[in-house]
Amino acid sequence: MEWIQNKTIYHTIEEAILGMSGQSAEELLSPREVPAEQVCGIKQAGETIEECIRKNMPVVIVGDYDADGITSTTILTRLLYSMGVKVRPIIPRRFTDGYGVSDSILKGVENSLIITVDNGIAAGDVLDKAATEHGNTVVVLDHHLADGREPKRAAVICDPHMDGDSSPYKEYCGAGLAFKLAQYMLRVADISAMPDDLLVLACIGTIADSMPLTGDNRAIVMNGLRRVSGEAHLSAGINQLLWTASSGAPMNEETIAYTVAPLINAPGRMYNAGGTSVLKALLCTDNSNAQAYLGKMVAINNDRKATVEEWMGKIRAAIDTQEKLSAPLVAFAKKMPEGIVGLVAGKLANQYHVPTIVLVETEDGIAKGSGRSYGDFDMKAMLDTLSDLLITYGGHVGAAGLSLMPDKVSEFRKRARDYCTGIEQAGEYIRYDIVLQSKDFGAAVQTLKKYQPFGQSVPKPVCMVRGFQALGMLEMGTNKTHIKLSGRNGNVVAFNMAEAFRSMGSPEVIDAVGSLGENTFRGETTVQFLADDIRAHI
Repeated sequence: MEWIQNKTIYHTIEEAILGMSGQSAEELLSPREVPAEQVCGIKQAGETIEECIRKNMPVVIVGDYDADGITSTTILTRLLYSMGVKVRPIIPRRFTDGYGVSDSILKGVENSLIITVDNGIAAGDVLDKAATEHGNTVVVLDHHLADGREPKRAAVICDPHMDGDSSPYKEYCGAGLAFKLAQYMLRVADISAMPDDLLVLACIGTIADSMPLTGDNRAIVMNGLRRVSGEAHLSAGINQLLWTASSGAPMNEETIAYTVAPLINAPGRMYNAGGTSVLKALLCTDNSNAQAYLGKMVAINNDRKATVEEWMGKIRAAIDTQEKLSAPLVAFAKKMPEGIVGLVAGKLANQYHVPTIVLVETEDGIAKGSGRSYGDFDMKAMLDTLSDLLITYGGHVGAAGLSLMPDKVSEFRKRARDYCTGIEQAGEYIRYDIVLQSKDFGAAVQTLKKYQPFGQSVPKPVCMVRGFQALGMLEMGTNKTHIKLSGRNGNVVAFNMAEAFRSMGSPEVIDAVGSLGENTFRGETTVQFLADDIRAHI
């Protein structure tokens, strides 16, 4: 695999962090929290909900089956519970309901308050019908981009992207908007203490949905992580989720992104009503029930991992036969389980450095799938130009969902490639931002810890380490497929590279490219360089 240094050459970790994020040290270390009432539609949504509560109207919340949708639904449900309001939360069934709000989901809902969260902006027909024909009051909290299908009869639409330039911050996910609504309503109700659960759930949803870790999002995540690391008072379900994900090790943004979020997402990907089960787990207040829920979630997530790897192997094998890989990558894997298309699309986009769309064929003969962006590419903007080929679509810059007839896939692929003419060539390579030596590890780790959390819009620098002297080597994993090379200033860990390392002759001095951090195991914390690729040092 080729290693390419990025065009901007950074000399220190701090310089790389600030340069790559485009943020100042102050913006990263002390992000500005936006007063809840200044967020587009929050004050109006709170007032509408309070009025409906005074009228004793039944309340229905419709979320989504991904981590953002489930955490945001949990936040609103817990918020209204705390105010003494009975709530009927609904998480759509992935395979029979599909994404978003439908007539079937709202069947029988009359003279009620309907709150949609993490969806609704493209469900104008359904929600307008619910309002005008069935006497419902509709409040929409969504962060997806409007495309003309937004409700016209909703009492309130809270979507910062529809607020022109007046909103002080626009990049909230569904959980972030639900949290801002909770901040506003609890203050108005003179409930001074924000439940820890709500902040932690907003933190999880923001990271899981790959939202920019800038501004108020950054404040939400930083405060949430601090609360988890301190004396947070969490309900049984959320406490068990975090404990299961971390095994007691310190919680950080990487643990949430790579362990917590997959545990929440897996049931909804693998089973029709899996998202509802996760919602029950997060709302659970009994420790034994919480343990049972999380045990099932772990087992399902393990099945999900195996299924994803199986299909990744099949698609990679097909890609490797192509003489040239064009952008975007459009894979039509007809028999792939529908619930994992987004995961596979994301993994392919990151591996081949190209916007990617993965499609499957549903039981009713429709090609349905997910798109994931790469770099600054706007996935939703591309789909807007292809809407005449699509049955349904929606999303935002980084990700989108779509459906079309199978006989349109070839034309869709061709026109998508025409749209992408001129973007950087796809392929397998690694870009790094800074060159380090192992003697730099200690100081670099302290700087990284200072500027955490890292994620979307605040990327963790990719480092190239030259001349790492290995003092020992340990093979790890059930099949000894991973290696750990110990050094004076830290360890290099390389997953699935044991065979490649042996084929190099098990060199004592290596170069590696990857990310620097810490690893805590059995109470001991060490400096760890997680390698994406290694070579014998020349």
